[in-house]
Amino acid sequence: MRLVVLDDDEPITDFMATVARECGWEAETATDELAFRALVRAMPPDAILLDLQLGETDGIAQLHFLHSVNYTGAIVLMSGFDSRVLASAQHIGESLGLRIAALIEKPARWAEIRDVIRAIERSFGSKPTGTAEAAPHAVQARADLISAQDVGEAIDAGQMELHLQPIVAAAGHGVTSAEALIRWRDPVRGLLPPGRFVSVAETDDRVIDQMTMWAVQTGAAQYRRLAQLGSAIRIFVNISGRNLQSLDFPDRMAALRERMAVPDHAIGLEITESVAMEDLDVTESVLTRLRLKGFSVALDDFGTGHSSLTALRRMPFSAIKIDKSFVSELQTSSDSFTIVKSVIQLARDMGLESVAEGVENADAARLLTELGIDHLQGYYFSPPRPFDSFVTWLDGWPRGVTPHPNRGQPRSATSIATG
Repeated sequence: MRLVVLDDDEPITDFMATVARECGWEAETATDELAFRALVRAMPPDAILLDLQLGETDGIAQLHFLHSVNYTGAIVLMSGFDSRVLASAQHIGESLGLRIAALIEKPARWAEIRDVIRAIERSFGSKPTGTAEAAPHAVQARADLISAQDVGEAIDAGQMELHLQPIVAAAGHGVTSAEALIRWRDPVRGLLPPGRFVSVAETDDRVIDQMTMWAVQTGAAQYRRLAQLGSAIRIFVNISGRNLQSLDFPDRMAALRERMAVPDHAIGLEITESVAMEDLDVTESVLTRLRLKGFSVALDDFGTGHSSLTALRRMPFSAIKIDKSFVSELQTSSDSFTIVKSVIQLARDMGLESVAEGVENADAARLLTELGIDHLQGYYFSPPRPFDSFVTWLDGWPRGVTPHPNRGQPRSATSIATG
């Protein structure tokens, strides 16, 4: 197995590489950005030890580079700063879809580095031999490179799926809606999560538009099937920032909804905070037109972007979805607890619905309910499921389905976005 170490301090890179070689790995080192990127491009390593402070550049810039080249190996972040800086870097890496395997506070000890390397070995399920041939992950990474054309052809071939994850009311836990999450069932690569291909699709306006329209049409079809079964719950579909750069996007969405013969409340839209801030003037116009055409729009991943309050002030959202990074630390971090509590109150004061993502256990659900959250979403209730599996789960869910309170009635500017 192969390791690349990036640190601007050569004695540290040599030390890290020595530990890796003692563990039977191949190890290469870089002390600057150009050398590091050349090593990664030449053959993606199985793992990277990445320092966050790198003189003229930094580790965050390298995380974005690794995302841009679809790197799928293990990444260990190192820093001499405090643990909050490391935690922030971890959140950034994970939000980019990168695999952050461990965090190391410098100065690091030999045993600590060794243990991290051994843990990475176990995650691959194999023992390294120290030869170039023993780098299956690096070879696989090259084979798994995906183009926008590949994504478009997969949509045409019917290889995409929408998996549904329920959203439940905090009061009573009745199912109010579901988020549709796209998956690619590739005949060679297997079932791929959106992090593997959505960003690639976004490099081609035609392909990302094709993907969004397919997702909305499929979501509408799933709504109709659920309605026939007596469970007419809204389906939320994620849309790309590229979609929001087209002023006629709301017209095409409304026309698609009409062709599918579903009511206004059938389809909701989710837009991440970073997407909402890409081009404020255009995005504001498009979102306002979507709301005027009856679409509910939820602000997803709230709190992770660079200007949350500006997005809320300017955009006509109907719900806030609190990012799972805050929810996951609700019981262990006083900072996260304070942020979640404040966001719930902010949503209430602005007449918006609040949704907590990433609810993993009963204690988190109870605490969020006590704080006044409106809706809950997470693996504690159900993971995302293929449609038929979702229907089976829904049939067995003891709390049933909670009807939308405004269904069949005129919708106000602050009507809820889930249900």
